[in-house]
Amino acid sequence: MPASIQHSALIAALLLLTPFSFAQQTPAPLVPVHCGHAPDAPIPPRPSLHPRPTAEAAEATTKAARAEPSFLAMNEPANLDIARYRIADYADCIVGTVCYWSDLATQTARAQAELKRLVATRKPGEKLALVLDIDETSLSSYCEEKREDYGYIGSMYNQWLVSTEASIPIPGTLALFNQARAAGVAVFFITGRPGVKSAFDDQTEATARNLTLAGYKDWQGLILRDEAERDTDTTDFKSTERAKIAKDYRIILNVGDQWSDLNGPARAEISVKLPNPFYYLP
Repeated sequence: MPASIQHSALIAALLLLTPFSFAQQTPAPLVPVHCGHAPDAPIPPRPSLHPRPTAEAAEATTKAARAEPSFLAMNEPANLDIARYRIADYADCIVGTVCYWSDLATQTARAQAELKRLVATRKPGEKLALVLDIDETSLSSYCEEKREDYGYIGSMYNQWLVSTEASIPIPGTLALFNQARAAGVAVFFITGRPGVKSAFDDQTEATARNLTLAGYKDWQGLILRDEAERDTDTTDFKSTERAKIAKDYRIILNVGDQWSDLNGPARAEISVKLPNPFYYLP
């Protein structure tokens, strides 16, 4: 069975669950993503004489060693490998009570509750809008991040991003999108991906295709950066685009995984921050 069909079948089954069901699973919630094969060759595993420890085990070893009176040590920056172990444990739900996917589900369930409340306040003839970021908000890069060992290899990531393998929805956000459309709320996607007027490769067509493959249909707008916005601060870019939407719509809800998705003027009435331990965009 093709990977994209496996993705769709698994996500469809998961969406039959209630929004809170992810957080209730113990000890280890299900990771609702089946990773297929990226379009280029996989990164070979890093050679190691020992299995990768959990972050908890690595931190315990470090703490115990620092307590040894015969060891001379000093304060030093956080160890990059241990930080990576911690991210991997969180993303793969290694510790059942600390899980990226259940945290996502909790936040998207809160967004659904706010959407329902805000829709009930609509005045006659008023046009309402929901604004969504894309990466790690509407679509998940989990498979590629895992393949790159939670680092960033630009050439590989960008090639994957425009492939159909990148059409992996975040279940709770897809449910929120469908709830909004059923209530007559217009949905706008605002992303920092390069658009049609960018000097970089235009990702508009691939982005629209992958959103559709992931189940997002009948949105009002898809906004990407053009060349003039290449060096614009992310907060400024996104708030400027929200201000344009606000001329015709009452923006009741905005969902993103970065603070720069939510900050700035023309804020939504309620903004929901999703967890993202993988990268930071100022």
